[in-house]
Amino acid sequence: MIHRIYEQLLVVQIAKNNLPGCVAVVLTSGDLFGKGLERLADLIDWSKSIGLTSLVLYISDEEPMLCRKIKSFLNHAPAQISLHTASCVQQTGSGGRLKVVVSLGYGGKREVTEAFRDLLRDVECGRLNYEQIDEKTIESHLRFSQKPDLVIRSGGKRLSDFMIWQAAYSELYFTDVNWLQLRKIDFLRAIRDCQRRERRFGR
Repeated sequence: MIHRIYEQLLVVQIAKNNLPGCVAVVLTSGDLFGKGLERLADLIDWSKSIGLTSLVLYISDEEPMLCRKIKSFLNHAPAQISLHTASCVQQTGSGGRLKVVVSLGYGGKREVTEAFRDLLRDVECGRLNYEQIDEKTIESHLRFSQKPDLVIRSGGKRLSDFMIWQAAYSELYFTDVNWLQLRKIDFLRAIRDCQRRERRFGR
């Protein structure tokens, strides 16, 4: 009962006109075994309930059995889903206003490395002069165009290498509970905390 009242209080405190444009959540493959996928469904529901429009999920390992379970789950998820693996991109989900990007084992180091390989090929083929390479050019060769305003890591104090370029100026939030114990109030606290911070964008 108290948790329910506190949850309603948090909802009131969150400014609807100042929601993060994109929220990223970093997970490990171990987080999604057992009831981990149920929590993933909850996260999508929580995001929709407060009006978020962009959610990015990174799962650190591309473990075959887990991949099959995640893909089956995402086919029916109430959102527009873009599922990324190292080898392909799949559009799935049942649709809706919320856009969800899910990366299975495709980390930031690999993404940046592949972007620079593409840039070198463009220079070698004469499609691009090396003097034209700037931040915007590099970003145009990255697979993920989203720039998270908030990156959430549950139950830990370390981040992965996911979106190492895009998340350079993101706000970071570490929850006290692990993924399976994550509640809506924990998610709402992260959103409220982000709204209360004075973002400096590297300045």
